[in-house]
Order: sequence, then C-alpha cells, then structure tokens
Amino acid sequence: MDWFIKDFNHPAYFAIYADKAKDAAHEGPALAALLDLPSGSCVLDLPCGWGRLSPHLRQRGLKVIGGDLSPLNLAKHRVGHPVPLVRLDFRALPFREGVADGVFCAFTSWGYFATEAENLRQLEEYARVLRAGGILLLDLAGRDFLQTSLEEAGDGWLDFEEEGYQERVRWSPDGRRILTERLCQGEAFCHDIWIPDDAEVRAFLRQAGFSVAQAYGGLDGRRWDQTSDRWIYRAIKL
Repeated sequence: MDWFIKDFNHPAYFAIYADKAKDAAHEGPALAALLDLPSGSCVLDLPCGWGRLSPHLRQRGLKVIGGDLSPLNLAKHRVGHPVPLVRLDFRALPFREGVADGVFCAFTSWGYFATEAENLRQLEEYARVLRAGGILLLDLAGRDFLQTSLEEAGDGWLDFEEEGYQERVRWSPDGRRILTERLCQGEAFCHDIWIPDDAEVRAFLRQAGFSVAQAYGGLDGRRWDQTSDRWIYRAIKL
C-alpha cells in the first residue's frame, strides 16, 4: 500500500498537523496572491486536505473545486469549508481537458509517488486539466534548506509532547527522498517524499508541458534562492 493512503486518512493526521491550521492564516493569502488569477477563475485545489487554504482562495473571488484521496480529510472539508469536492488520484484526475484556469498545489504535495514516471504523471495531469495559458502554483520545500535543517537537528527521535507524537526525519540511503517517521496514538507512520533539486523541478515541469514564469523563495514573493526554505513555482500551461 502507498504510504499516503494510510498516513493522510488516519485521525492522528489531524493531531500531527494541528499547527497547519494556524499557519493557514498567513500561508493562504500569500499563496493565493502568488497564484495571481483574476476573480471568477476556476481553480482546482489539489490536494485540498481538510480545506484550510480554500477560504483564502475564495476570498479572492476564485471558484474552487477541491480534490483529495483521503475520505477523512474530505469529510472534514465538507463540514468546515463547503465547496465542490472530489475524491481522486493525482495520476488520473476525473476532470475533462482544459476545465480549469489554475491548479493550486501547496505544502510539498508533489513527490509522493515511488517512481519518477508517476511523479511526472501528476504534473502531466495538472497540465491536461488546465486551459492553455492556465497557471500551476507548485509550492515545495527547498532542498538545500531541508539539508541544513536535518544536519542541525540530527537523525534521532524528537518528542512533540503537546501534540502527542514522536518524530524522526532522515534522508533515504540514495539521498533523494525524505523519510519522516512518526509514532502517534499507538501507530507508526512514515512519509516518504522525493525532494528534487531546482533543475529537476524545472525539467519535470517542461516535460509535463509547462513554462516557469516565476520562481519565488518565500511566501512574501522574494526572489528564488538556492537556500530558500520554500521553492514556489508559478508555471504556465503551454
């Protein structure tokens, strides 16, 4: 079973990521502004999770459709932020070609799959459902920043007592993926996410049919830098 099927569809997910609800008040408006689409545009929020960023997209007058694989997240989304929602797999989106003006992919939600072909397929599906000239906002963790952070933190277990879990973060043996192990509510979880370098991100976007219009190094729209904590790409469907 793919790790994300379990990890994102367990009640412990909401305990582990409780702080993201607070972060949304800052991240949501900033990312919606970087997406930079006019009011009335149709945006696919993929993945939408429990909808923490959806209100900030709608505040800009955007028509939002959310999609996620996790039934648990979608159920919470429906209660807290009612918008049209679809359960889906990134590798085969259930939308027709050219249906959307924008795709919003926030908080390092690319690189989940085990193979490069599958990760490319996700971007190809994003391109397929966008109209020509449509925008993909791809928000990733900066690889160099992660490397430095992990060297400083070490690879031992850390206790997050208030949130109720333990965590250990390491690079995979080949140095291409981040393995985040967590113990929470008596269960073990392990995120396994590919962390590409900048050249790889741009190459995959080109292969999928995008041109990078802007690359930002933070939520404030600062210029991209190799050491930035966030690598945010605003790519145009060719």
